[in-house]
Amino acid sequence: MRGAATVISDYLGLEVLSLKNVCRHHRCVSCCYETEMLLLKDDVRRIMSLGFKEGFFIVESRGFKKLRNSNGRCVFHDGWQCTIYPNRPLGCRLYPVIFDENLNHSVMDRLCPFRAEFPLSFKARRESSKLYLKLIDERATKKRLEDSQQ
Repeated sequence: MRGAATVISDYLGLEVLSLKNVCRHHRCVSCCYETEMLLLKDDVRRIMSLGFKEGFFIVESRGFKKLRNSNGRCVFHDGWQCTIYPNRPLGCRLYPVIFDENLNHSVMDRLCPFRAEFPLSFKARRESSKLYLKLIDERATKKRLEDSQQ
């Protein structure tokens, strides 16, 4: 089985996680409970290509699409692991690196109990910032489109 660092590195062309899979090592799935993970259009398309309907995995909030929770956890988490792990959203791939709007830069999420075991590389910070900007842009584009149709 390939580790998270290899999967993320292959997908993004960068090193976000350490060589061991920190989450699996600690059997931690904290980030999957009561998730508020925002979704890019690319995330939605990729997940829909697996056969899932938007209504199953998406909720809308403040103009963003977010992963839906079921029984207190992400709809794709079966209680032990992510069932779409190779196709999970970019935000999940980057986690625990998040973009802090108040500080206006990427940080390690304080809610991750093992955040100290993940490196915060320049590339990870840059990818998190790019993700944030793309999410903001997609929301603005959607709003402009809705406004023009009224």
